This record gives sequence, structure tokens and C-alpha cells, in this order.
Amino acid sequence: MLKSILIAVLLIGLAQAAIRFTPLPRHRLSAQPGPFEPGVHPVPGGLKVVRPLSELPEGAFARLLDIAAETARTERVGTGVEPAAFVTRSRLWGFPDIAVIWQDGENLHLHSHLVYGRSDLGMNAARVARWFERLEGGQ
Repeated sequence: MLKSILIAVLLIGLAQAAIRFTPLPRHRLSAQPGPFEPGVHPVPGGLKVVRPLSELPEGAFARLLDIAAETARTERVGTGVEPAAFVTRSRLWGFPDIAVIWQDGENLHLHSHLVYGRSDLGMNAARVARWFERLEGGQ
């Protein structure tokens, strides 16, 4: 019985280590996918938000980057200015979600999506909604 428990604990630990330490897919840290028209667009494993800069506060891009960086369990990855990529990890297992933020002159784009699995259980949508609430509320 003890041997079975130890094996289960070891397997769980190995699975968690694999999730936390497997390199993120580099192409996802700079991808700028559509849709490109303003709105909130559900996409597999997350969402894409496009907001006209004219409807957002002055300096919205820089402020949104600050808000993302201030989010718990979130870190900026990569070195480029645009697009800016952030990874947020789930509390227990450390599953990564990637958020890529960029502007195209007229619009602010945010594509937030999971890395593993098919459903993020609405976590990306909730996080992005909080980010935009802070951006527009000036908090």
C-alpha cells in the first residue's frame, strides 16, 4: 500500500514538473492572429479582444502592459516591445496561459489562450475582463 502511494506521489510530481518546466511554444509568444475587427472574439482555448485605441484612455497600450505585469503568477516573457507576451500560471498545477498584446495603429489587440488542453474554463476571459476593467477604470 505504501509503495503504491509513493509511486502515485512520484508520478504526480513528475507530471507537475513537466507542466512547469516544459518550454513554452515560442511561436505562440509572437503570434498575432485574427480576427482583426473590433470586438470580443471567442477562439479555441481562449479569446481575442480588439479595441479601437480611440475608445481607450491615453497610453492604453503601456498601461495594459503594466496591468498584465502586476497580475499574480504572471510574468513577461521574451524581449521585444511588440508584441508583448505574458504567461500566467494556474495556482495549483502551474498550467500556462499566454497573453499576447500589440497595437496596429488603430486598434489594441489582446490574444489570450491556454497552452495545454481544450478548455480553459473561462479563465482567460475572466482575466482579460479584469485587465480591461482596470484599464478603463483608471485603477
